[in-house]
Parts: sequence; C-alpha cells; structure tokens
Amino acid sequence: MPDPIKVLVVFYSRYGETERLALAAGLGAIQEEANIRLRRLPDRADAATIAADGQWSAALARMQRDYVAPRPADPVWADVIILATPPRSDGEVDAYCASLPECGPMAGKLAAPLTAGNDAGVLRGVYASAACAGLLVAPSAIEGADAIGGARLHGRALVRAARALQTSRG
Repeated sequence: MPDPIKVLVVFYSRYGETERLALAAGLGAIQEEANIRLRRLPDRADAATIAADGQWSAALARMQRDYVAPRPADPVWADVIILATPPRSDGEVDAYCASLPECGPMAGKLAAPLTAGNDAGVLRGVYASAACAGLLVAPSAIEGADAIGGARLHGRALVRAARALQTSRG
C-alpha cells in the first residue's frame, strides 16, 4: 500500500469565511485518507487596523487560539498544498508562496489555490506565486453557490490527483 498523501492546508482569513473553506478542503482530503496539517497565515495588517474592526479582532483572537502559523517543515512534508485566500487580503497567501523555495525543494508538489466564489482575479496572483515557487498548480474545482461543498470535493480530488502522480512515479 502506498504512503498516505500529505496535505498542508494553509489559509488566511479575517472573519472566518475562508477558514470554513480551508476546513472543508481539509475534510475532503481526510475523506480520501490523507494526512493533513491545517495552518493559518498571520495578518500583515498592523494592530491598530485590526483593533478598529471589532469583528476582525474577535475572529482573530479565536483563530490565534485554534491555529498555528505554517512552519518551514510543513511544505517540505506535504505532497499537496491547499492555499485558501479571501477575496480581500494584504497578500498573505502570495507572500507565503514566495517564501516556499526557502523551505526546500517544491518541485513535484501540487498547489491548489482556493477562494470563495472561485474569483479568477483573486486566484490569478496565487496561481502565479505558486507556480513561481516551483509547484504544480491545480485549478480550483469550486463551482456554483455551494462553496463549502465545492471545497470539500476539491480536497478529495486533489488527494486523488496526488495519489495518481505518486503511483506514476512508482
């Protein structure tokens, strides 16, 4: 039996919507018997900006208790890196992608950018950053109004694709 596929789910979320997408994608990966690590990227905004938004502050306090930031060993460990980004951010996911080559070789790993609404304008930058980091970029499979269901199916499909790649390398 081949080794389990290892999935790193990295997300940036201010209010929890992108967190829910990341959790759904991680659940889909688990349903395909993958091992996962779930990590939240730190905010790039300054403390005063965050404090001025009560909803953001409350969500941040909760997420800081629930998640750790990605560690340099995480992307090296992973076969698949799911990159969930909100429609509006300060480039947290793009910056993370740009830092990946410093962690180790990324060649042959799948990257899977993900956002609510499957907005091509939002995803374009993440696609480019992931490709420049040496990752094989898989397009988002989220279609229609059910973003959570789509993210779960996306997580499942990515594990199957990684498994097929792993088998072909034999």
